[in-house]
Amino acid sequence: MRWWARQLFEGVVALALVCAATGVIAGTPNESLELLRRADSIKTAKPEEFATILASLDARATQLPKGQQEFLRYLQAWKASIEGKDQVAVPSLQDLLQHASDPTVRFRARSTLMNFDEVTRHYEAAYAQLNQLLEDLPQVSDGAAREQALMNAAEVYRGVGAIDLSLASAQRVIDENWAQRGICRGGQQKLAALYDSGRLKIVGTEFQAGTDACEKQGEIVYASDIRTHVAKLYIEQNRLDDAIVLLTVYYEEALRTKLPEIIAEFDALLADARRRKGFPGLAQTFASRALHRGLNSPYYESSVRASRVLYELAKDRGDFKSALAFHEQYTAANTSYVGDNNARHLAYSKTVDEATAAKLQIAALTKQTQVLRLQKALDAEALKTSRLYATLLITILVFVGLWAYRTKRSQLHFMTLSRIDGLTGICNRQHFISQAETAVKRASESQQELCVILCDLDHFKAINDRHGHATGDLVLREAAAKCGALLRPREVFGRFGGEEFSFLLPASGPEAAQQRAEELRTAIAATSVGFGSGECKVSASFGVAATSSSGYGLRQLLADADAALYQAKAAGRNRVVLHNSTRRQWRENLG
Repeated sequence: MRWWARQLFEGVVALALVCAATGVIAGTPNESLELLRRADSIKTAKPEEFATILASLDARATQLPKGQQEFLRYLQAWKASIEGKDQVAVPSLQDLLQHASDPTVRFRARSTLMNFDEVTRHYEAAYAQLNQLLEDLPQVSDGAAREQALMNAAEVYRGVGAIDLSLASAQRVIDENWAQRGICRGGQQKLAALYDSGRLKIVGTEFQAGTDACEKQGEIVYASDIRTHVAKLYIEQNRLDDAIVLLTVYYEEALRTKLPEIIAEFDALLADARRRKGFPGLAQTFASRALHRGLNSPYYESSVRASRVLYELAKDRGDFKSALAFHEQYTAANTSYVGDNNARHLAYSKTVDEATAAKLQIAALTKQTQVLRLQKALDAEALKTSRLYATLLITILVFVGLWAYRTKRSQLHFMTLSRIDGLTGICNRQHFISQAETAVKRASESQQELCVILCDLDHFKAINDRHGHATGDLVLREAAAKCGALLRPREVFGRFGGEEFSFLLPASGPEAAQQRAEELRTAIAATSVGFGSGECKVSASFGVAATSSSGYGLRQLLADADAALYQAKAAGRNRVVLHNSTRRQWRENLG
């Protein structure tokens, strides 16, 4: 059925439901409950019919049972949140969370508040809400409420890189398949997690099954999101024609979602594919649309991709002035995007740590209560025999001491694990950033110079693809070992993500830092990893930024080092680029 015919048919159905609703609500509570459930099940697939049903129910809200009134208030608050009416949605959801008599309504209000906190980037509040949702989930039997909480969990875990947890949550949505839409929604989260983690190598039947299920349910938002991941995979595999055909065929459907982030993603991907195919005019048009639709939001991945396309186009046509402007825009967007991801990771780590600390505190209080009870019992027995009292008291003190010792050891063990990268044994990203912030603050107060170096292994994806991930892991460990052997006291070394490493050099000027980077580059270039009957050579590109040119802001230092690293890659890899020299080169090109 053509989409306009389907819209006409759905309009007739909605009109019939409204006519039925005006007479039904005055009838049995079961009939009004069915309307509420119908509205809940179509709220994303058929928003017009959803709004119509809510309006008809609201006209007779006072005649509904209390539980159905609360359900109606929840759906109205959800609608307000989607429409951006936060001043209406948030107070209503908070009131339902505190006072609703129906536990399912309270649970769903918490889910929607969690979504709101995440969208508004109040990540700590969002993740705290998620922890409570997952604790309450075993007591919830309502399919819609369970699906909503599990989708929230899958999205959050994917955003912070906990891919296995994300996949587990998505699979539960698929398995429960509430209202026959779990395959669509859970499939969308599962495929997104597989793509984000690099585990997805081919466009297989799972993509088609997911989009087919979404189309059958009218869930074009989820179908469109799945297709963006297909297109990204096509572009990475240089299947540019496949990407262009897919995005073009379903472009009108993406427009019908009316979601700027979805449409901007389609535009950005089309721009990228068109530029690679050699159609600069079309690429320019789609990239500009992506930035406009995304409202230049630095938190959208589409803004990063579109800015980079515009930079590449300007560079290709020799317009270095525009290229510099677009490169700065790309760098700013990429920095904001990375910064937002860092904020997610830090908030998630903090929430996990606080939850762990709370559990330990509860365990300590429980143990303390047990000790107090034992002491009271001992006091009663003290009248019978002082010797038994002394023996038991010593036993208790030893028990408490051993428990405290084991608890402290566990805390220290978990603290170490939270700071170390499991593969290479060096600082992980969060701990490096924490150490770097302290060092930059200290350098700023004493006005000492400080430098940051970013290192990225060259052609690492090709090593993984050609020799396997086991060889790739060995390359990462060897590179980390070579660099670690060259570190000096007070210098900080961490794995920044994937094949990227970061170094912080206190009390070091740009020339000294550039020399240190050359030493590190030489050490890595001298590394070769044996596998089977062959050998794999390794090299790396380095970007250096110093406070003398970037100032005492860690975010700017990292952004400038990343820009220099990008220049090193563009200049042929296996080299070191100092941020100042990068700027001078641009000015020479512009001159």
